[in-house]
Amino acid sequence: MPFLSLVKRNLNVDASTRSSAVLRIGLVFLAWSCFANRLIIYRTFQSPDWFLLGLMFFIFSGMLCIGWRTKFSNVGLALVLNVMVFYLGVKDNYFTFRTYPATLIAMSLTWLCFLPSGKSFSLDRYIAISKIKDQKNIIPKEIGQVWALNLIRLQVAVVYFFAAIDKSYLDFNERLEQIFQSAYFGSYLPWEGLRFIILLISLLTVLLLYLLAFGLFIKSWHSWLMPIGIGFHLFIYLLIPVRTFSVTMILLYIAFIDPDDVHYFLKRI
Repeated sequence: MPFLSLVKRNLNVDASTRSSAVLRIGLVFLAWSCFANRLIIYRTFQSPDWFLLGLMFFIFSGMLCIGWRTKFSNVGLALVLNVMVFYLGVKDNYFTFRTYPATLIAMSLTWLCFLPSGKSFSLDRYIAISKIKDQKNIIPKEIGQVWALNLIRLQVAVVYFFAAIDKSYLDFNERLEQIFQSAYFGSYLPWEGLRFIILLISLLTVLLLYLLAFGLFIKSWHSWLMPIGIGFHLFIYLLIPVRTFSVTMILLYIAFIDPDDVHYFLKRI
């Protein structure tokens, strides 16, 4: 059946693991940026539960960053982050853990568990090369099953699609106007022409979100759509306090690029 053939083709993908490794390292840095301040010993030593959680976070994230026992540390960190986001964030109503950037990072690291990110730029690879070279003098290739990149791609598309749905109503420009007034101008806009500019920004934002939700899956569009998407995220990062969200979305664009193209680009530089 055509559908089963499509599924099989997408689940049986051997390609370079370098893009997965870049995602691994980048997501660990973002996790530190988002969660680490709350989990340092200074803030957790008086609570045994929080102290243990923080200790596990830093151990697993440190192991994952350098790529030591990568699969084990990835699963461990994903479990810790999901407990923080979906249990503590909801149960204790802890704002830092239930923000959108925190959820995005936790879920991205969960999908990373299904990728062979330890086969490149990792201590695991260094150890494997040392062992094999002693026996056969053959360096193992940086190749693995990267089908789980589709999970990250789908996550990015869902984020864009529902963000567009959330903004697809006539009052979105007024909401955006209130955000700009609160952040920059106070009760009144200094220039009435800004209302038209904000209206234009709101319309272009919705159109771009729909375009990114579907267009990133079209490889021939990457050369112009990805720079627009990156520019959009940098724009909102500079204007609105979205924290790590913009950087995380830009990093996840790597999942849409052919892993072999990423491999040869990194090899050239």
